[in-house]
Amino acid sequence: MDFFPADEARRLRNEALAGGVRARGAFERLWKAYFGRLCLYVLSFRGLPEAEREDVVADSLIAAFNSIASFDPNRSLTAWIYAIAHNRCADEVRKQRRHSAILLGPSAEEESGFEPESEEDHAQEIASRLSDAELEQACARALAELPEEDRRIASLRFMEGLDSTEIGKVLHLPPGTVRWRIHRIRAAVSARLGVEP
Repeated sequence: MDFFPADEARRLRNEALAGGVRARGAFERLWKAYFGRLCLYVLSFRGLPEAEREDVVADSLIAAFNSIASFDPNRSLTAWIYAIAHNRCADEVRKQRRHSAILLGPSAEEESGFEPESEEDHAQEIASRLSDAELEQACARALAELPEEDRRIASLRFMEGLDSTEIGKVLHLPPGTVRWRIHRIRAAVSARLGVEP
């Protein structure tokens, strides 16, 4: 779900470009909509020190706001914001890796044209076996065990509602690879919860 549909994104962009009080209001709206969610997203970057996370999120939102003139309001504002945040996080992790021996998860899988099953059917199967509290805890544990790039994909797909093309643009992956990874994520979570994927 995009916090700013096309008409709202266009209005936000125009207000930001107007300057003054209108720009401050636009920035506050952008901050309120994305700061908390981006803070959750950056948790998927294992090489990013905890002390740097909020700074990277803040820098990402400031960078997005400062370059809002380049944003096409006919596209997804959420995907655009997450692409900026992803690139900032990746840059910071690379910088940290130069100063440490931390190794970050596995590389991306080969592209596949696999289309995953219906999300609704999958969710209903899992939900029918567990209470809400059990389901929430079990899903959180299962997601925490995923490789970090898979956690990013899960966050963008299931929390932000981005499609495989939008996720691919954020993470610099082909849409087919994203679809395959979503299938693998569902299978991994299903296995952890003891249901058929």
